[in-house]
Amino acid sequence: MGNAVRFSNNTDQYGYDAVFHQTGPNPASFLHIHDFFEFVIYLGQEPILYQVAGQNYTATFGDILVCDMMDEHMLQCDQNELYMRFSVGLSFGFVMACSTKDDNLLQIFSRNSGCYPVLHLGALAIHKYVELIRQFQSCPLEHGQRVFQQAILHQMLSYLQDDFLRVNGTGATITRQDTLVCELVNYINLHIGEDLSLKTLGRVTNYNPTYLSRTFKNITRSPLKTYIDEKRINTAKVLMSRDVPLAEIAMQVGFQNYSTFYNTFKRLTGVSPERYAREVRNSGKTEPNIH
Repeated sequence: MGNAVRFSNNTDQYGYDAVFHQTGPNPASFLHIHDFFEFVIYLGQEPILYQVAGQNYTATFGDILVCDMMDEHMLQCDQNELYMRFSVGLSFGFVMACSTKDDNLLQIFSRNSGCYPVLHLGALAIHKYVELIRQFQSCPLEHGQRVFQQAILHQMLSYLQDDFLRVNGTGATITRQDTLVCELVNYINLHIGEDLSLKTLGRVTNYNPTYLSRTFKNITRSPLKTYIDEKRINTAKVLMSRDVPLAEIAMQVGFQNYSTFYNTFKRLTGVSPERYAREVRNSGKTEPNIH
């Protein structure tokens, strides 16, 4: 994956993350990868270069940029002022939960679609998305804000599915493999601190462990073990903001000993868990500014 950097957000906690980039520096002005889907509603004044999997694409106002899981990518801009955009990250489970028998939303993010990775809509068609962005930002509720936001994202996905099919024609149905990967992802998220060996996952899903591993990689382009390690480390990072002892965190997220936790954490983040915890607690954030 070249020199890509892993970049994460709140999709591990809520299944989605959405940010309206208007001013200031681009927080991901480098090649990066992540284990969730992403779409970007581009509203910038100037054309922007979108790099995905080693290829360059030009996007202009009214385009929607999509990114499949584990594709290295970046938007080539340092500052956001001329490149305003609304970025949404969605977990595999969130997209599957929004899908139906007739509407397979996974296909929107597929590298095999005819409009990947830029869906050219234009100024008129993008207006309905702009209105939803406005609603997303100005939630009037004191309680239930997450439910409100999810409802807006469901509407965005329905518009995106409709626009996608207008370009690509007949859609693809959800396959048995898609459903199996969704079942795996849900089980991993709910049992992150437990035994997640291939043998255990095979018993839980009633599938051959080798078939599970191969299917997961075919769908997500990520080895199953890598995905589990990343989820465990991302969960650990959340716990670090709550002042939980590191040795206890290691056990809670499924590592049998601290040495393995330490080595995995440093390999995936580039820093030791001690340094990360110190930075996040000093900053009072869930994601310190460490690169």
